[in-house]
Amino acid sequence: MLSTCACSDRSLAVGMLKKRPYLFVLVSGIIVCLFCYIKDSRSASNTTCPLEGEVVETRSNNRLEGVTVRIKGLEKHVRTDANGRFKFDTVPEGQQTLECMKVGYQRFEQVIDVNVSSPYLQIELETLSFQLQTIKVYGSKRILSQFEETTDLALDEVELQRRLGMTLATTLANETGISQRTMGRAIARPVIRGLGGDRLLILENGERTGDKSASSADHAVSIDPTTAEGVEITRGPASLIYGSSTLGGVINVKSNHIPKILPRRLDTHLTFQGESVNSGLTGTTGFTFPIGDFAGNVEWNRRRASDIQTPVGALENTSLSNVNFSGGASMIKPWGFIGVSGSSYRSDYGVPGSPEGHISGVNIALDKQRYEGQMEYRFNTTMLEKVKLQAAYTRYQHQELEANGTLGVEFGVLTYNVSAMAHVLDNAVVGIWGEYRDHATGGFYWTPHTREFALAGFFLNQRNFDKFTLQGAIRYDVRRAEPFRPGAVVRAGTVQRRDFNGFSGATSGIYHWTDRLSTGVTLMKTFRAPGIEELFSDGPHLAVYSYEIGNVELESENGYGTELFVKYANDRFRLNLALFRNQIQNYLIPTHSGEKEWGSGAAGWLWIYQYMGHDVIMDGVEIQIGGEVLPQVHLQLNMSYVNGTIQTNGRPLERVPPLNGKFVISYTPAPLHLYVASRFSGSQTRLGEFEEPTDGYLVYDIGSYLNFPWWQLENMIVFEIENLFDTTYREHLSRIKSAMPEPGRNVKLLYKLNF
Repeated sequence: MLSTCACSDRSLAVGMLKKRPYLFVLVSGIIVCLFCYIKDSRSASNTTCPLEGEVVETRSNNRLEGVTVRIKGLEKHVRTDANGRFKFDTVPEGQQTLECMKVGYQRFEQVIDVNVSSPYLQIELETLSFQLQTIKVYGSKRILSQFEETTDLALDEVELQRRLGMTLATTLANETGISQRTMGRAIARPVIRGLGGDRLLILENGERTGDKSASSADHAVSIDPTTAEGVEITRGPASLIYGSSTLGGVINVKSNHIPKILPRRLDTHLTFQGESVNSGLTGTTGFTFPIGDFAGNVEWNRRRASDIQTPVGALENTSLSNVNFSGGASMIKPWGFIGVSGSSYRSDYGVPGSPEGHISGVNIALDKQRYEGQMEYRFNTTMLEKVKLQAAYTRYQHQELEANGTLGVEFGVLTYNVSAMAHVLDNAVVGIWGEYRDHATGGFYWTPHTREFALAGFFLNQRNFDKFTLQGAIRYDVRRAEPFRPGAVVRAGTVQRRDFNGFSGATSGIYHWTDRLSTGVTLMKTFRAPGIEELFSDGPHLAVYSYEIGNVELESENGYGTELFVKYANDRFRLNLALFRNQIQNYLIPTHSGEKEWGSGAAGWLWIYQYMGHDVIMDGVEIQIGGEVLPQVHLQLNMSYVNGTIQTNGRPLERVPPLNGKFVISYTPAPLHLYVASRFSGSQTRLGEFEEPTDGYLVYDIGSYLNFPWWQLENMIVFEIENLFDTTYREHLSRIKSAMPEPGRNVKLLYKLNF
């Protein structure tokens, strides 16, 4: 039990976090405004700008080489390269007619507005046997669109809405190689290739989210997917511009809080979502509006849900209530844009009970405020294309309350991020990134009040040859964890300052044998410093049924990854295959000690978990096979498998997903899309010392979605029934699988209106 003095000290530490001024964001805004004022006059005489995009085949999404792209009325035309991409270096501003032609494909024309803020174009061509469609113009699917993809994934806004779940993890869970760590429907975080936590970065508009979802299974991701306009998953060299510990990859959730393109008129969207398994209801509304050279954006989101229903009964204390609000504005000029935004995210959710933690469960109150500033200045020269500056301040508060209202654990984190990135020499990016975190705890938790400093520099480059593309990236990080009161002795050891530094690097080679077949290899070396929790934790954490102890002697992780991949696509068939091996030295995981400690749980005792370093190997395979077997009838099979082993003792690595996948049959008579899917998993019997096995399962889903115009409004309706036959099954990465199975039959409906 904490003494009164100690409790007061920790409460004071958390209170100090709440009173921090917002000087960081204010100073950053003043600096970039001055920069814009100085540079604005240079753009007045700029009457031309570049225009770029890509051309793909409508049905297969296969990039088309050799398409002639012409601007009518001008003596300008280019041909798409092996990656389907084209670029005009100088095009007069204003309305221009773009024309695309290729033998065997329908000819297209589209009038577009050309200015410096013009989005990256995606043009879809159909073969002569199909009906004509109009050109679709999107914002760039990928922030680094000029770089060749390795095994990346990008979901635009329409595709994201079709797959929308309650959390980011459930939205992405059916993608190849992606699982989810859960403690109930509301508490889920993605796991890619068996890697989660800080080895899988989750970003919000390219910067850290500022929450603590990476540190513990009971901490929710503070992003509601209904407010996103796209999601990117980046692997390989490009991932190193975001962080040094990216063997699992980077998930970047994009929003329109700071508009980057000036809308012509008021754009409004409304989204309603409901599901039966927890009586969940979600409403989202937002609008973007122009005022001269300025664009504003306001968005509001509300989500409520009751306890989850499983085939064997209700999973108690899994209700949630979320409120999310954001507002932002930007000035958009021919040279680029500058903008600021603020958002508030509040979530109250329950963690199911357990005799090992608290029999009635734990309630969590999560509160996050985030303020962000961005500026992008386009020079449009061969040496320097553009520069992007970004700053963010996040205040995160997290309280874990027992059923009687007693405070169990309290976390307060202030996070300051700043980055500068320059696109140079056509296909290169260079930049720096910095972070400061102030981390305090309260309640029955003895982790000392600590601050972290981090600084990194990175460089990414790509060279394109005839049929070969070579990418390379290098990054160097320094990080310091510094307790405010060094010298204290806790179960983790003597509290002291720790300094870490290390290199990360990656290279990818991609060879295009034909316009349909490409192969590639990626080699990565990553660096990850221990976090504050891993170094200094000391106390009972009832929400995850454990007593957590850090280790002040921990050293950095060093990961070595190898990946081989093959991509093939033609008009009716596509194949993606990836083989990978990740070797990680000093892999830091909370290790079950086999001992118990008094921790105020329902039974009074909790299992002790202490952070330890192990050398591990993770081998795996991912495969996607799909194609059109009959007109408008498509089959798709996704499968993945990971095998994790601790080298020091030869035992299986804990919490590794088993063989799993999804098989889909879809029928697509435009504009309707119907499908039947089966999700499957093998049993997991390769277990850690204190792990429980899970059986295999086969679960069926059915669904449909429809896009249609009505009264000049864009409408989308998505209907789905998950777990059609109310099957009882358990996911291996669920922390509550011994208490309850996964949710039962779930009827979902989503309606989105744009006008």
